[in-house]
Amino acid sequence: MNPNLPENSIENPANITAAAERQSANWDIQNAPKNYVSLVLTQTGSAFFAFASVWLITKTLGSEGYGGIVAIIAASQIAQVLVNWTSFAVVRFGVDEFIETEKIARTFWLRLFILLPNLLVVLLTVNLWFPPLAEWLKLSADTFWLIILHFTATVVWIHFQFSFQAVKMPRLHGGLLTVERLLVCLSILILTAFGGLNPASAIVCYAVVPLVMALISVWILRNFIFARFSTGWVFWRKILAFSLPLIPFSITTYLSGGYADAVFISGFLSVRDLGIYSVATQINGVALQLPTLINSLLLPLFVSLQKESQTQKITQYFKYMLPTLTLLWGLFSVIVAFAAYFILPMVFGEEFSETTQPFWILFTTSTLIFPLLAGYGSLSSANSVTYIPMISAIFAGFVNILFNFLLIPKFGLLGCAWATAIMFFVNSFSLAILLRKRTKIPVSWTFIAPIPAVVGAIIFSYTKNPYWATLICITATIFIIYMERESLQKTWVFLRKYKSA
Repeated sequence: MNPNLPENSIENPANITAAAERQSANWDIQNAPKNYVSLVLTQTGSAFFAFASVWLITKTLGSEGYGGIVAIIAASQIAQVLVNWTSFAVVRFGVDEFIETEKIARTFWLRLFILLPNLLVVLLTVNLWFPPLAEWLKLSADTFWLIILHFTATVVWIHFQFSFQAVKMPRLHGGLLTVERLLVCLSILILTAFGGLNPASAIVCYAVVPLVMALISVWILRNFIFARFSTGWVFWRKILAFSLPLIPFSITTYLSGGYADAVFISGFLSVRDLGIYSVATQINGVALQLPTLINSLLLPLFVSLQKESQTQKITQYFKYMLPTLTLLWGLFSVIVAFAAYFILPMVFGEEFSETTQPFWILFTTSTLIFPLLAGYGSLSSANSVTYIPMISAIFAGFVNILFNFLLIPKFGLLGCAWATAIMFFVNSFSLAILLRKRTKIPVSWTFIAPIPAVVGAIIFSYTKNPYWATLICITATIFIIYMERESLQKTWVFLRKYKSA
């Protein structure tokens, strides 16, 4: 802080001393429980409003109408691959800058300078990417403006979301996301009440609200982004070297995600099937925000620990904490899938009773991707080895495409879900092995932990009996707890040690 500047100037904002407290890795550790609980609560609110929005749309427009909305969003998400490849750099280098200067002005604006030309390229090349995308997703030409609107709004809002992570304001970030989902839900509710809800008006709601949130974020972050900063080729080179591998990573991530599944389901099955499957992926995606929230806290922590030469704490997390969390997530996922088997048809109606089968597979086998979401993804970014997730994602993307071709024609939506499960394993396991060679981080028993949930999913696929699948999963979990009891005891010691840090 510069004492020669007026107290309330942009370069020396009045609240900058409050930010100084967040610069240390100790702040991340001491506030981790509070931050995570806060994020879970806000995510629960976000999930509720997102769920309510989907419920309103499906009740009003049916599975085919909702499938049309999903197709438009899928096209927008695929187009975002061309511009969001530098988004993680906002956190990786923004945290560095925040620790050094209590600001993120340089990272924020340089990434924005890269983002804007990318947006222009997407618009200028529309004749190249939109026609095949429209054909694959069965979209009409008049949906183009809806795709561009949703695409632009989402890209801008994501830039600000990563900025909040860079200045270590996770609770505020979570609160803003909840407000966003609330406003979208209220907009859809109003449209429903006045008979104006259709795919086009729903997409407008999903686009306009994020733009409003981005404007609010400018005001909130003003003390951190409106400041003098210096640029140089060295810093540009760091961002580009970090981000360039994320272009193929982003492409293959979408190829191995729910939006790529939408293309295969639309091609092999029907728009109605897409609507049914999309309810499963929507709920699964909301639930997977829980481990993703861990990732959002870990990246700033890992960067801070590395700057303070406390890498032994990172090693202990991967040796003890991550496998335990993976095992608990598997048990939690089976319990949720069991409850959803009975609840989803009651909430969405019998038309969506088929959703329960792909949801069970998707959610329980998400235990396979949990290590990536709650550890390995953050580790690769913190170490600036983004070429490693690029390699694993490319491999996983090809695997997902292959098994979609093999399984969907024969097994329908269940085959699509299992193709995703196989992709989860390939992506997470290959990333762990490659990171192990590069960082010497122990894998421990992390990939033993998902076995109970996966076995339960296999049993459910064959029997369609939720009782047997749940019982077998719980039994296998108890067995692994017994086998790994020594490691679990060390996990408890690890938690007690850093609770009092």
